[in-house]
Formats: sequence, C-alpha cells, structure tokens
Amino acid sequence: MTESASITPLLEQYEGVKARYPGHLVLFRVGDFYETFGEDARLLSRELDVVLTARAPDTRGERTPMAGVPHHAVETYLGRLVRKGYKVALCDQVEDARFAKGLVRREVTRVVTPGTVVEDRILGGPEHSFLAAAIEGADGQGAFAAVDITTGEWFHGGADGRGPEGLLSALAPFQPREVLCVPPPPGPLATTLRREFPTARLDGAPAPAAPGELPPALATAAAASGLVPEADRRLVAYLRATQPRVLPHVALMERADGGRRLILDPKTLRHLEITRPMNPDDPTGPTLLGAYDETVTGPGRRTLAFWLANPLAEVGPIAERQDAVAALLRRGAELEELRAGLRPVADLARIGARIAGRRVRPHELGVLRNGLAAIEAVRRRLAPTDGSGRLERLSHLLAPPEELVRLLDSALPEELPLSEDGGALFRPGHAPDVDRWRSEERAALSELSELERAEQEATGIRTLKVGYNQVFGYYLEVTRPNLARVPERFRRRQTVAQAERFTSERLEEIERRILEARERVRECEASRWEELLAAIERHVPAVQAVSRAVGELDVLAAFAHLAQTRGHVRPTVDDSFGLVLREARHPVLDRLLGESFVPNDTDLDAERRRLLVLTGPNMSGKSTYMRQVGLLVVLAQAGAWVPARFARIGRVTQLFTRMGFTDEIGRGKSSFMVEMTEVAEILAAADERSLVLLDEVGRGTSTFDGLAIAWATLRYLHDVRRSRCIVATHYHQLTDLVRGLTAAENAHLAVAESPDGIVFLHRLVPGATDRSYGVHVARLAGLPEPVLEEAERLLRRLESEGVGLAPARARRARSPRYTQAVLLRDADAAPDPVVEELRALDLDRLSADEVLDRLRAIRHRLEAPARDRPSSAEGPP
Repeated sequence: MTESASITPLLEQYEGVKARYPGHLVLFRVGDFYETFGEDARLLSRELDVVLTARAPDTRGERTPMAGVPHHAVETYLGRLVRKGYKVALCDQVEDARFAKGLVRREVTRVVTPGTVVEDRILGGPEHSFLAAAIEGADGQGAFAAVDITTGEWFHGGADGRGPEGLLSALAPFQPREVLCVPPPPGPLATTLRREFPTARLDGAPAPAAPGELPPALATAAAASGLVPEADRRLVAYLRATQPRVLPHVALMERADGGRRLILDPKTLRHLEITRPMNPDDPTGPTLLGAYDETVTGPGRRTLAFWLANPLAEVGPIAERQDAVAALLRRGAELEELRAGLRPVADLARIGARIAGRRVRPHELGVLRNGLAAIEAVRRRLAPTDGSGRLERLSHLLAPPEELVRLLDSALPEELPLSEDGGALFRPGHAPDVDRWRSEERAALSELSELERAEQEATGIRTLKVGYNQVFGYYLEVTRPNLARVPERFRRRQTVAQAERFTSERLEEIERRILEARERVRECEASRWEELLAAIERHVPAVQAVSRAVGELDVLAAFAHLAQTRGHVRPTVDDSFGLVLREARHPVLDRLLGESFVPNDTDLDAERRRLLVLTGPNMSGKSTYMRQVGLLVVLAQAGAWVPARFARIGRVTQLFTRMGFTDEIGRGKSSFMVEMTEVAEILAAADERSLVLLDEVGRGTSTFDGLAIAWATLRYLHDVRRSRCIVATHYHQLTDLVRGLTAAENAHLAVAESPDGIVFLHRLVPGATDRSYGVHVARLAGLPEPVLEEAERLLRRLESEGVGLAPARARRARSPRYTQAVLLRDADAAPDPVVEELRALDLDRLSADEVLDRLRAIRHRLEAPARDRPSSAEGPP
C-alpha cells in the first residue's frame, strides 16, 4: 500500500480501520460484497480460494490487490477463517449510500476470533469453545482462566505444576481454541502450548482490566476472597474489546464437584484417547467419549466430554453422581420416557449467548420457548427424585423462569421467520404500533387491487395490470395493442418488449402509503424487537443455568441407560489404596467387539501388590489391558458405571501414562529423549494416590541402558513413590526384579502354541513369560519369507548363546559373546564363588608358591566340563 496521499479515499478509510485493528483480517463492506485490499486480499484469496483481482491504477499507476466475498455468504467464509485461526473485523456501512454526502460512513460492527464465536453455523457442533488466558509468573508459578462465552461458563485456577508444562496440564482438558499468553509469543510458554494445541490461536494478552470492570460473577468472587486473579482480569479486558455484550452474563464454575479433580495431563488424555483419537490423521477414530456418548442433547454431549476430561477425586461427590444414576435405573422403562422428553430440547445456553450478543435469529426464540416448555415437562416427570440429593437439586434447577415463559408466550407467534425481515415477528396485540402500520399496509394494498379493477373499467383495457419492481416501484402495465386507449392522466415510466408501463397520481399516492407503512413497520418492529431482546436478556443467566442442568441430567440418564442395556455395574470408589476389577472389559473395545472381547481381572494393593510387571508377546494385549484399567478408573471417578462384574477403586488423584513412540524433531528431541522427559515428569509428580501405566520403558536406546533405566524406574516407583503401577515390558529380565520387592508381582498375557503358529488368548495369567514371538508377528505383518527364515535362524543362534534371554534361560545357555546384550545381574542374587574366593586370598601371609597353587586350582575348576560347574541354584549366571 502506498502513502495515503496517493490512494483513493476508500482505501484511505480502509487503512484507518486496519490501523485500529492490528492483527485482524478486515472485511470491508462495499455494496453487496465484503472486500479486502493489499496483503489482506492476498491472504483471503489464498485461504478461501477466491479470485484475486486489482483496483484500477491510482494516480501513480499502481494497482491495489483486491478480493472479496458476497455479503449474503459471509457467515460461511467467516467460519472457514476462524477455524484456520484468524481474527476477523467486519466493517459495515452504517449509513444509507443514497443519502451519504461523499464517502459512506463505515464502522467495525463485529469482531470474530476463534474463542469468541457464538454462532452455531460457525462453531460446527455442541463441543465447548474455550478462550483462555495463561499466565506464567517470574517464579515459575502459573495461573489460568478459561471461558466458553457460548455457554457462559468461566473457570479459573492455578497450574498443575511449575513452568509451562504445569500450565499446559491445567489447560489440556479445556482444549482452548484461543489462548492469551503472558509472556507473549514467541517463547517457551507459547511453544509448549502450541505442541498440544496446534490449531489454536496464540496471542499476547492485553493489559489487565481494572477491578471495577469485572462482570458481576467475578466481582462477587473477588469480594469474597479479596483477590482478583490476573488471568481473569486479562481475559475480561479481551472480552470487553470483542464480546462486551456477552461478558456480563458469565458464571464462575467449579471445575470438579468438591473442588478436586483427577489430574489427567495432556499425554494421558492423548494416550487413553479420552475425547480425541491418538492418531491426528483419523479425527473420527474411536474414543471413550464416542463409546459412552448416549446423550440426546447438545448440552449433554458437552457435559459428558467435560466430565470425562475432568473426573472427580473425592469420594463424596463421586458417590452422589452414582446415587443419581442408581435412582434413574430404578425407574425401569420410565428412564427411556425421560430421555425421550429431553431429546427435543435445543442448546438453550447458546441461544442465550446469541441473545446477549444480538446474533440471535427470530426462529431461535421460538426454539427457546418450545425448549423451556419441554424442560418443564421433563421436570414434572423427574419427580419424585427417589432420595437422590443430586436429582432433587436438578429438579429445582430445571425450573424455567416463569416471567420469561410468559413473555415468550405473549410476544411470539406460533411460527417465526428465519430472519428479521422475513415475516411477522410478534403475536397480534403485543406491539400495537406494529399492528397499526400493518393494517395501514393491508388497506393500501387493498386499494391497489381496487385501482386495477377501476382502471380496467375506465379505460376498457381488460389486460391492464398493476405490477412492481425494485427500480421503478409500482406501475400500470399496458400491452402494445392497447396503447391507443391509454388516457392522458397516465405518465410513461418504462418500455419493455411487449408493453409500456405507466403511473398516475392515484397510483403514486397509494404507493407512497404502502412504502410509508412498510418503513414504519420495519422501524417499529426493530424497536420492539430490541425491547423484547433486552427483556429476554435479563433472563440469560437463568436460561444458561437451566441448560447446564439439562446437560447434567442427560449425562446421568445416559449412564443409567448404558448400565441398563450393557450390564454395567456400580464401582465402589473409596479412600483405600486398592484397585480391584473382576471380569473387566475395555469400555471402547467392548462396544466395538462385543462378546468376542476377553475380560480380565486386576488386583492392586498398596501393601501386597502395588506393582504389576506385564510380559507377553507383541499383540497379546498388554497395552490394551493397561488402557482398560486407566479408562475404567476415569469412568468410575466421572460417576459412570463400568463394564465389569465387580469394581472397587481406591480413589486416584493423578493418572500418568507413558505409551507410544514419538519424537519432537522440531524441538530437537529424539524419541528416547521424549520418553525420558515423560518418565522424569512422572517420577517427580507421582505419589501413593497415583496410578502409573508404563509401556516399554527404555526401549529407545541400547539394551543395556534401557534395561538399567527400566529397572531403576520401577524400583523408584515401588520403593519411593509407592504408586500403584502397571508396567508392560519385553525386558524379561525385569521379572526377576519382582522377587526382590515386597509389593510386586509378574503377570503375562497368555498364548497357545500349535504347529501352525500361536493363538493370542488375551487372558491375563500370573507369572512371567520369556518369549515375545516377534518373528510370528512379523509373519502376520507380511514380511517376506526369506527375511523370516533368516530371522528365525539368527534367533536360535542368539538364544543358544544366552543373548537377550531372561536370567533363568540365560543360565542354561553358553556365555554370551555380544556385549551389547549383557544382562543386569539380579541385585539380590548370590555372589560368584570364584570372585569371593579370590577376594578372600590373604596375599600378605601367603607365599608366592601358595598363591600360584590356589590360582591353578581355580583355573582347573573353571576349565572343568560343564557338568562339574555349580548348578543355577548355587549362583548367578
């Protein structure tokens, strides 16, 4: 763009808007299009695949790039831009171009960012849409605030740990679409957040709002605590600039009932596939949310996703949810009637947000009215609550605001138009001024029909018709054969192919009255519409509270439905440190595989068995088993019933997983470095209330190093952290570690061998196994037969030499010749007798001949036949 002196007034106006909205893509209304210029035009053309053109040369002969989208389709294009992470400012014409003196006045009427969208057609689904602020202090302590302005839910709190990773862990369950960072990007905080939220928009946060600018809910909380968190104030400042009308209606929410949640860090959420599949290339892949989503409303799905990502960690609130599920189950067939009553209820919280933001469409008020009526019917059906305190509270929360119900019933017609100019907005009698001008319009239109008949009779032209178009208005049309009969009082307006069009004083008078009546109707309806929205807006917090209650009831009813139809049981969640599951099934695979899925038991206990070391072949189900245990804990502490014959879970406050094999090349981290970083985080944070699931620790480096690290990691978790832990490994030497620990056991996933190969039984059995059947899995994968034959030959050779074997098998093999595969000696094994004998020699008292005699005797024993050596029971290999 050139200096302002050399650009047209329109571009100068555009540049002024751009200067006031840095970092925004400005869509500039020009006639029937929203236009962009310069670099914005190039960006719009590239991102939306629209035509890039150029304005005529200016006084310097320079052409300005230009691209635009039709105004009637702008919502579609806005959605695409926002999903790509752009902030958009819509600059509209705020005066009629017909009456403008010079350049039409334009102002930004709307700012749309990924975290401040309220329109369903842009949001794309019922999922939460969070805007967050993340603040990292100079001391490494962090805090956050997160708001979904489409539902009015505001959360805040501290980080789960120090530094950027602690903030990431706190924010991960929210999956924000936009994050305001302090310090601003680029920097370690933004880099860390970008790793987990690759599609979110990351920006620096604005200066904090003043305490007096807080919305009522936050001001009340601040007055009670005496604190105004910085993250809250920065988020308020941003919303005051982007969505000021919605801000007053937010409500401060508890993240978890009882104030404490089961912490699921980003890796655990990803590894267990709670709400999103682990494979980013398959967004529709199976997840826990997908398997358990039997909800029937938008708020219900949203609530379920939040509960699964933020399970509870206190026994009382968990039991309260379970009691509600049990009470609903006791209703039998009435449960489905209750769910059927919920099904027609729309997402009223989002309608409320659009009312506050003045983005609501007329027919949505009809949806609100009908939804409140359906909720009242559900509330009546819910009573009595069968002793459940939670259902009793929900029954009260579901009560629609009576004043709002009366207002909607009295104001709205049965059928409402899709847009404000698409038909009658009010029930007759609600807006007398609108009714009067509509009556005037009908009377004038009636006179128009009478004028047509009168002119036909007066002129004798039976084909004379009254017509209308937007250019010339109303006219009298006469076909060419009848032109000679046109009276002098007719004045020509337009010539068309087969006729002439005229007007008259009488027609112009009627036209004036029609147009005036329509204009008055528009003015009065617009005024009355704003009055109606203002009256409804006072009830937006109540509507959103009702919608949240709908979501909660929907989830509880869905849990009951799953228990009823799939035979799930109520898990006991208590303050013990045990974890007992009988005939438990993976909640996702159970849905996909049905009866073919093999159930398994789990029995962990702080004193007897807090560490379980799993061995078994590839594809035998070790990872599936560990995920199954983790997912059942999540479900139980979310309040759901679980697929098992019996379940008792000592409450878990942190669930850690280390699964998969990934690298972070962009951050200079190998896959092994990523693994070690994750293990370090677990070892630093785990405690006796933690559940740790580790898959193949140490496999990303040499056998010696990996085995040593895995050995030390397990001992540390067992002895120091005392966490409940399940570890899957192909380091069969680790099974010997169990013998030296007080609360550890081995188990493996069984296989059946046959001449044709092996069959995976997927059944957990006690004890260790020393074979992985890797060549068999390679055969299933389709490796060429010559490769498989060579692999089997090498495997037999290595096993004969004791390379890579468990200690028990290694003792029966010849001494290994491959130092890379040297095995760790059991820390508690008996000492080597030869070494002990050498150590015991007293060289100060023995003569040289006596020392030589002793050495010859030792060498003689070592060179003796294998049958003369000590047995495996007498010492280590």
